[in-house]
Amino acid sequence: MTYRLAPLTAAEAARRRDELIALCAQAFGGSPWHETPLGAVRTVERLLGNAARRDDFRAVAALDGDDALLGFTAGWTATDLSGAEPAFELVELVVAPGRQGQGIGRSLHDELLAACPPGPALLMTLDVPELTDRYARWGWTVVDRLRPGKEQRDFVVMRRA
Repeated sequence: MTYRLAPLTAAEAARRRDELIALCAQAFGGSPWHETPLGAVRTVERLLGNAARRDDFRAVAALDGDDALLGFTAGWTATDLSGAEPAFELVELVVAPGRQGQGIGRSLHDELLAACPPGPALLMTLDVPELTDRYARWGWTVVDRLRPGKEQRDFVVMRRA
């Protein structure tokens, strides 16, 4: 099955809210995330809130021939992960479980980063080899390990220059 990549504007993301929630619930419900469905709602609401108020919101969707959402990635420029230096933060990268391992995630990743402003990029993900090894293959390096807020799991901050 083929797919196409398309920019996901803030308005389009809002229109696809339920589809985004369903995709996040599927993708984050299993290993290594094991999130509850409420976590998917929170993820999408945070994403839509940022999309609505940020001029620098960037997102890309992977769509099948029927225009169904197979995956998406999003980010914006911030200092949340760097502490001071503005950097593009890759905030979400999600692919439907049945479509993982087909290169969609890498395509979304590359398309989003090609459209972001020049300079460093950062992301935060779970500190598990399944994720950190993938991002390392894509040119990212671990710059910090942390356990944010009330989290019970360890995370890494990764940088790509």
